[in-house]
Amino acid sequence: MDSKLNCVIIDDEKHAVDLLADYIETMPNLQLLKYFTDPLKALMDITLEDNIDILFMDVDMPGMTGLDLSLAIRYKTKYLVFTTAHSKYAIDAFGVQANEYLLKPISMSKFALMINRLLKSETDLRREMREEDFFFIKTDQVQKYVKINMRDLVAIEGLNNYVKIHTVNGMHIAYLTIKELEAKLEGNSSFIRVQRSFIISMDFINKVEGASITLNNKLEVPLGTTYKKQFLTFLERKTLRSNRGISD
Repeated sequence: MDSKLNCVIIDDEKHAVDLLADYIETMPNLQLLKYFTDPLKALMDITLEDNIDILFMDVDMPGMTGLDLSLAIRYKTKYLVFTTAHSKYAIDAFGVQANEYLLKPISMSKFALMINRLLKSETDLRREMREEDFFFIKTDQVQKYVKINMRDLVAIEGLNNYVKIHTVNGMHIAYLTIKELEAKLEGNSSFIRVQRSFIISMDFINKVEGASITLNNKLEVPLGTTYKKQFLTFLERKTLRSNRGISD
């Protein structure tokens, strides 16, 4: 895998958080993004911009149970893993689309086997995405179609009922809407919508100046207010910064 999976822990018992944090640290494919011992705080603080891959959540917690909390935040994580000392919640857990159910006490071997199952699911998902790495568009000429390779797709520009498809090899116009293209790209992490009329490939970003994004093909795309927070979160995550102090 090219990148680590972001993990979040929600458990009111700090020793349980520490144990899972230690396990996560030992796994080369995982990284701990944040943790919560208060489920109500987790409810308020967790956002889609956190890009959570795996959420580990206890069931029995004061103020709000893990089952209740999952109803509110399940869509904010790719995988949901319940961690509890009680087997009686298993049926309810899978009723809220849990991927795994770990009974406490959780051993390292039990944890590693569970992660291995999730990583296999992740690998299978990415393989399916690679198999769908192109699509065809119909041109204005009769019986003429153009193949668009995902790896060559720089940007999609919406023009009412049409779209301009910018690729490394040139530009094509298709009788499609940007919403239809966005649905086609759903689940592909290389693309991000940055404006009402633009979806761009993050692989082809050349520079960002204020609210203007310049792509490798010299196309300049204005950053829309609605999509600004999501894009700046991505930019911050990908920006390399020095850990040295100013005096260093």
